[in-house]
Amino acid sequence: MTEKNKKLHERFVFCGGKAKEWTRKCVLLLPDINRLRVWEEKGFGSIYEYAAKLAGMSRNMVNEALRIMGKVEDKPELRDVIEEKGMWAVKPVINVATEKTAKFWAAKVRKMPHHTLETFVREVRRHVAAIDASKNC
Repeated sequence: MTEKNKKLHERFVFCGGKAKEWTRKCVLLLPDINRLRVWEEKGFGSIYEYAAKLAGMSRNMVNEALRIMGKVEDKPELRDVIEEKGMWAVKPVINVATEKTAKFWAAKVRKMPHHTLETFVREVRRHVAAIDASKNC
């Protein structure tokens, strides 16, 4: 790789990292933007139009951001992970994490690779279901 190409690549990686960082910050703001209807005050037809035009977010990303952020609003440990790693990192645990277990799940999200985390969550769910079934017997 030539020196010119190497520098171009490094610049692209730097900018890509900053884009991810700013998208994470936008995701954190989106629930309040929606709740306060800031998008409407600014003349946009919907939260989707607002997010697309101002942050380049797709409809799916907006829906997922609002859903995931809604699930973690009472779990600050998971909100912190979203700020660090993004909303997709916590997605596997949002339906199993509770206020009491949020710290545990935040630690798992920080340490485990995504696929391993998904497998771990499946196993925890299976284990909990087996315990619940044995209680009903």
